[in-house]
Amino acid sequence: MAAFEEHLPSDVEIVSCHSLHGPGVDPKGQPLVLIQHRASNDSYDLVEKILSCLGSKHVKLSADEHDRITADTQAVTHAAFLSMGAAWAANAQFPWEIPRYLGGIENVKINITLRIFAAKWHVYAGLAILNPAARRQIRQYAQSVTELFKLMLEGKKQELRERVHTAAAAVFKSEGVQNLLLRDEVLDRFSLGTKPPQRVKNSHLTLLAMVDCWWKLGIVPYKHMICSTPVRLLKLLAIRFDRIFADVVDRSSGCGWALQSISFATKSC
Repeated sequence: MAAFEEHLPSDVEIVSCHSLHGPGVDPKGQPLVLIQHRASNDSYDLVEKILSCLGSKHVKLSADEHDRITADTQAVTHAAFLSMGAAWAANAQFPWEIPRYLGGIENVKINITLRIFAAKWHVYAGLAILNPAARRQIRQYAQSVTELFKLMLEGKKQELRERVHTAAAAVFKSEGVQNLLLRDEVLDRFSLGTKPPQRVKNSHLTLLAMVDCWWKLGIVPYKHMICSTPVRLLKLLAIRFDRIFADVVDRSSGCGWALQSISFATKSC
C-alpha cells in the first residue's frame, strides 16, 4: 500500500485483493481478502461484483489487519517446515527412507515440506521478510527452538513438560479444537515409505517451537480460520500434541541440531 500511495496519483482509488490459496487450487469457496484502502463504497462494490465470478468467500479487512492475520497464520508455520527441509538437505537425507519420519504425523510433515519447497521462493520472502508483522514471529520462533532444545539437552524434564503444556493450554483453549484433530489411520494413507513395526522416537522440536512461539506472542491461530490457506489448515488439523508430548516429555527423546548461516534447522525435526 505504501508503494501505491507513493507512486499513484491522488485521484486514483485503491482496492487491493489477495486470494488465500495457491494457483492450483479451485478458488470457489476459498477466502478472498478485499481491502478498501482508498476508494469510495461504489468503487469497492464494483470490484466485489467483478471478483464474484471466482465464487470465493469475500473477507473485508484493512491493510494492517491483512498483514497481521497473514503473519499470525502463515509466518511461523512456513518457517517450521522450511527448517525441516533445510535440515534434511544439510544431512543429505530423504526422510521417507528413514523410519523416524514414517507414520502418522510424520507423513504430513514430509508432504507439507515437499509442497512448500515446490512453490515459488518469493511467497516465503514476502511472508517472512517483507511483511513487518511477521518479523517478530520469525525471531521468536528461532528463540523458542533454541530454548526448548536447551531444555532437552540439559535433561530438564519437568521444566520442559510445564512449558510445553502451558503453551498447549494457551493455544488450544478454543472450544471445539479437539474435534479438528486427524486420526493416525488417516495420516498413514499419505506415507511415502514403509511404516516401521514400532514407532521411532522423534523430538518434534519444530512443531513444539511453533506452538511455543504462538504462546509467547499471545497468538491463537484458530481465531483466524477465515483467512487460512488450504495448506495451513492441514498443518493445524494434523498437529497431534497429545502424541507429541508423550514422545518429547515422557520418553525423553533427543534431538540433533545444526546452524547454517542465517537459518536454523533440526536434524531430528
